[in-house]
Amino acid sequence: MTRSKESILKSVAQTACGLLALAAISTTGCHQHLVSSAAHAVPAHRLDPELFACSREDLGPLPYATLGQPKPAAHRIAAGDTLSVYVFGVFPPNEDETPVQQRTQAVNQRYYPPRGSVVAPTTGLPIQVDADGSITLPIIGRLDVNRLTMNEAIERVTNRLIEEEVVQEGKERVTVDLLIPRVKRVVVLREDTPSTAVALVSPQAVDEIHRGSGEVIDLPIYENDVLHALASTGGLPGTDAARELYVIRASAGLNNSFISGGQLQSIVSGGEGGQCNAGVIRIPLAGCPCDSLPFTQEDVILEEGDVVFIPRRNEYFISGGLLPGGRVPLPRDQDVDVIEAIALASGSAGGPLGRDGSVLAGGTPGYLREPSRVLILRTLPDGRQMTIRCDLDRAMKDSKERIRILPDDVVMLQQKPGGAFFNGFLNYFSGDSILVSLTRGD
Repeated sequence: MTRSKESILKSVAQTACGLLALAAISTTGCHQHLVSSAAHAVPAHRLDPELFACSREDLGPLPYATLGQPKPAAHRIAAGDTLSVYVFGVFPPNEDETPVQQRTQAVNQRYYPPRGSVVAPTTGLPIQVDADGSITLPIIGRLDVNRLTMNEAIERVTNRLIEEEVVQEGKERVTVDLLIPRVKRVVVLREDTPSTAVALVSPQAVDEIHRGSGEVIDLPIYENDVLHALASTGGLPGTDAARELYVIRASAGLNNSFISGGQLQSIVSGGEGGQCNAGVIRIPLAGCPCDSLPFTQEDVILEEGDVVFIPRRNEYFISGGLLPGGRVPLPRDQDVDVIEAIALASGSAGGPLGRDGSVLAGGTPGYLREPSRVLILRTLPDGRQMTIRCDLDRAMKDSKERIRILPDDVVMLQQKPGGAFFNGFLNYFSGDSILVSLTRGD
């Protein structure tokens, strides 16, 4: 027996009312544990922000003077120094006029000059300090001058000349001066883009245009530190680099095994904590206020053959769910909360389906209920995974719900069960063809 049109329409209306009631109940969350995959997620407002990393905006810059070293009141002679020595009538022999040397240095690698110049006159002939800290002079032979100041070196040379009866006491004229200070040759490797031009590029183009740089520099003694190495190779790391650097010791006896990225990030000051890379020292350039520095003054002093490495910054979060899937870069110095992350991922926290109003251009009412739930998959420092549930409706009035997004988070925008059912119901019953068909008795 064929049912009447009125009974069919009444049945459809009753079904619609029942489904709407069910959607309303589901929206309240009463049945979300039965139909939602977010049942075991931790609500964002219950998490203490202190559980995670220090806020980027709260990080303070390192006192950059700590990257240098104090300069002594007087230069101490050591192997590698070039001295100018003059003894009247003895060195050079049979020459009444005082020899004058022009201090010049022609090198093919960068040299950071002491006092801003490598050209200046000095009295005497050049003498290289040998590896054992001694110099060789005519008649008196080898003389130990290691760790002496210039005045102490003059006194030692003078006493030796008097002992050997080369000059008469009271008539000696001895001059010892520093011609070229010893240097420490280091290598600076930078993964940030060495370009002064600033340009905005899409995240997909970063990997294609990025290039690093490297320089070999000679740092004079007492300026052979991280501070002068940075200043002479481009300054502080750019925004495409991490706010940290690594000093890799040449004398640490590193083996030939590779250092993984995870190991590099976990190394602490002095190399402690790394089994195969004890000579790698991490120096952060920013930190939480009031925290003590995780490195010592000896860590920033560079020796011959050391490498200063500035790594590239790889900090992204992954978007998914109702958001366009992709890998979105995080700003280096600003925090990004869950609502801002949705906006960065080309979504809209208050728009239909997380997007703009273009989805309603066809006049379809089935996307009126915007998504209001975000699931964040976060990997903890110990390797465990935590699922965090954010309620966007609550986030609009409760700042605790606007949780910060950390690197490697997976951010998935979702509908709540009630909202998903409501949109699906409207999609199903939005077309006029069903009602027209029912009224015609098809």
